Amino acid sequence: MLNIIPQVKFCKVYGGDVAMERQPAIECCEGAEFLEPLVRKLFQNICPSIRPDFENAKVKVTFLKDEKIPEEGYRLDVNGDAVNVEASGEKGWIYALITLRQIMTADDEGKPFLLKCPCCRIEDAPRFSYRGFMLDEARNFLGEDVVKRVLNLMSFYKLNVFHWHLSDDQGYRIESKKFPELNRIASRRNDTQVGGFSSNKFEGCKHEGFYSFSQIKKIISFAKERNIDVQPEINLPGHISALTAAFPDMACSGESHSVPTTFGNFSGSLCAGSEKAWEILFSLLDEICEVFESKFIHIGGDVFDFSDWKTCPECKKVIEENHLNDEHGLLAYTLNRIIDYLDKKGKTVVVRTSEYIDSIDKRAVLHLFKPLPSETLHKFVKEGRKFIVSPHRQFSFDVPYVMTPIKNLYAVEPLSCFDKNATEENILGVEGLLWGEWIYDLIKVEFNSLPRMCALSETGWSQKEAKDYYKFAKNWQANRRILDIVDVNWACDKLAKGNVLFKSRDIFLWKTADQYGEVRRNKK
Repeated sequence: MLNIIPQVKFCKVYGGDVAMERQPAIECCEGAEFLEPLVRKLFQNICPSIRPDFENAKVKVTFLKDEKIPEEGYRLDVNGDAVNVEASGEKGWIYALITLRQIMTADDEGKPFLLKCPCCRIEDAPRFSYRGFMLDEARNFLGEDVVKRVLNLMSFYKLNVFHWHLSDDQGYRIESKKFPELNRIASRRNDTQVGGFSSNKFEGCKHEGFYSFSQIKKIISFAKERNIDVQPEINLPGHISALTAAFPDMACSGESHSVPTTFGNFSGSLCAGSEKAWEILFSLLDEICEVFESKFIHIGGDVFDFSDWKTCPECKKVIEENHLNDEHGLLAYTLNRIIDYLDKKGKTVVVRTSEYIDSIDKRAVLHLFKPLPSETLHKFVKEGRKFIVSPHRQFSFDVPYVMTPIKNLYAVEPLSCFDKNATEENILGVEGLLWGEWIYDLIKVEFNSLPRMCALSETGWSQKEAKDYYKFAKNWQANRRILDIVDVNWACDKLAKGNVLFKSRDIFLWKTADQYGEVRRNKK
């Protein structure tokens, strides 16, 4: 078998190779013309010394259209002096090129200008349509170059949704033209906690950053070229301390405060009874709808502190006037009001699950992050609701590998990890979550994401019966040579497998340890 991640649906290896000493001839059907420069660049990257004189090429690469192939599927046939790629459109052709990149090699030093591709037939299509990766930049702003690096890695493993967590207690990272003071205040904090949730240590300097509309549009365009949809998240109605630092009137207390410098959960929340708060929020959502093309907008909705709502007269009034039972009913009311507003703008809201969302509007997609009460989840399944699966314990990529060894992540089966009655019609797909409290730079992003991103891609793309951990581990070993060319800081096997001391004390280590300890060990 060939070393491909994610594992393909069908693969037959004929034996032998198609060898190229020069760039191949390329023939594109209508609609595939954009692929020729991509193919030439791809072959040049794999084998920099390949001869450019394709007029005399013996090998021909042909792109054909077959409407019967699923949207993201493709057929790849490599034999004799021909490489034939069939798909129903752009997505399938690009995924076929990604597979080619993984199986092609440059020859040895004796003939450095020779490029080889094993003779084979591959038929492939994804199991799930939604294969996501979340990057949290609300906690620590990383910048455009890091985002593009992440998008390239996602594309290489056929992940197709970039969930961009841009608003939380520690920062609001989206430009606002209507409220410029928002970026002056909410995108900056005076210091940053380091060393774990229980630490009293701080970085000792200010932290700031946000993305302008023009930067966001460039990133969306960059992602679209790689078959990736960019889905924004603005966390609501809790986790809004950065927003209320700029707009105290949005909170129940109305008290002025600065953007938090520590991590964890804060009690501040959107005042559900303040029409001024709703007016500001809807204006911000209008701007987000304007700049982001995705049909999805994530609004968080979980990990909520009800203490403000319990004492706020305006919130109590909403509960009474709308015949809600309590603050839990007010949470559903608040989320549903946001869902309704965004639905009218053609957006589908994604909400992370919590035990309080049993009456959430059916138009929302539920992001299964932590377990729901079984009766609630079973009801949602029977109603035919749509889910994105991200079991917290396995799919939170920010935790040390000792807490989530790569084998545990790979073993997740989306259909059964929450409710045994779920069907593939319920599950849109899967998503890995890189929360940002202790993710300060690209080195940490890559270390925490790889090989986790690869295991995630197989869970989302490969058919259930095709998954095999030992085959995956072998393919990952071979795959790393490609990552090494672009200097990706993947986690070594000893760490990724969780083979370290104090395994039983993982929670203690997560809460107290220096989160860069694993990275330093990896680089040694």
